[in-house]
Amino acid sequence: MKNFEIIPPEIRELVLRSGSIAVWPVDPSPLSDSYQIARFFQEEGWTVYPVHDWLERILDVPCYRDIRLIPDDYDILLLFMELERLPEAVNAIFNADYVPPLVWGHVGLVDLESVDRLTESGVLVVMDTNLKEFYQYWRDRM
Repeated sequence: MKNFEIIPPEIRELVLRSGSIAVWPVDPSPLSDSYQIARFFQEEGWTVYPVHDWLERILDVPCYRDIRLIPDDYDILLLFMELERLPEAVNAIFNADYVPPLVWGHVGLVDLESVDRLTESGVLVVMDTNLKEFYQYWRDRM
């Protein structure tokens, strides 16, 4: 059984108030976690900004080759990349015009140096956790 109380209340409240998410990278396979989670949030009514370096469209919306190309502010950046690419992703976050209030790393994705860099800049961070599962749990208990 998961401990859904491990996430601080301010992060839970931010997630429950959110309505937009960038998913980086989103996998084109409908069987992949990134695709399924992006589709789930889209079906929840959220605006989804898929990020992928060669896909043009997915889930009937345009893909962005880089988070710096997303034209709007968004509430959560959900990361699915390989662990070794996480420092590069953090650099891209800090080089963008917009830094999201919450960066969430999917299951298996955690790097303490990257977490420290983000939190020192005021970004909320969750790593190695399935956002969809936590969101569903919190949403269903409101």
